[in-house]
Amino acid sequence: TMDYLHLASGGKAIDFGDVTVSRNELRACGSSTRGVWAGGRDPSVTDVMDFVEIATQGNATDFGNLTVARAAVNAVSNQTRGVFMAGFAPSNTNHIDYITIASVGNATDFGDMLGNYQAQGRAMSTTRGLASGNYGASNLIEYITIATTGNSTDFGDRTIAVYSATGTSDNTRGVFAGGDGPTTNIIDFVTIATTGNATDFGDMTSA
Repeated sequence: TMDYLHLASGGKAIDFGDVTVSRNELRACGSSTRGVWAGGRDPSVTDVMDFVEIATQGNATDFGNLTVARAAVNAVSNQTRGVFMAGFAPSNTNHIDYITIASVGNATDFGDMLGNYQAQGRAMSTTRGLASGNYGASNLIEYITIATTGNSTDFGDRTIAVYSATGTSDNTRGVFAGGDGPTTNIIDFVTIATTGNATDFGDMTSA
């Protein structure tokens, strides 16, 4: 199932359509025009990618395949490229691959993460994509330059070691919140264009 809402208003979500394959732990990236979902599992890991035109409604369309079937990837993007980092397949992986969002076709190898990861938090600008954490709890942050190819680079450390944190960002700051291993309400932030350790931002209302 896919559903949507209008960001500027309140109200319940509305049915949009269906993804091509039922699965969980899929991750999304996109441009201002398209949304792309990659990977997932139900029950086996998959290399499926599908997409929608965000301004329309209807079922997703097949985009192509990841280079390696996996779930819980870290997905980052700018208006041109989507990049899928690490993931579970069926153990943690270091794979990075990318797509050109406006096209269709299989993903292309980008490079490797510094280690094997899954369930990371993300942040991004139009230039960089950041990945934070790892299953079992880690404070690492790594980054890539989205328009290039190559291995990820160490960025610094979060203030806490977690996995399954969520991240949000604008073109300046990346903000990571929550997570498990242990469950936490901590929020911290980085300046995306620099490198260095994260700084405390505050706390969520609950862990």
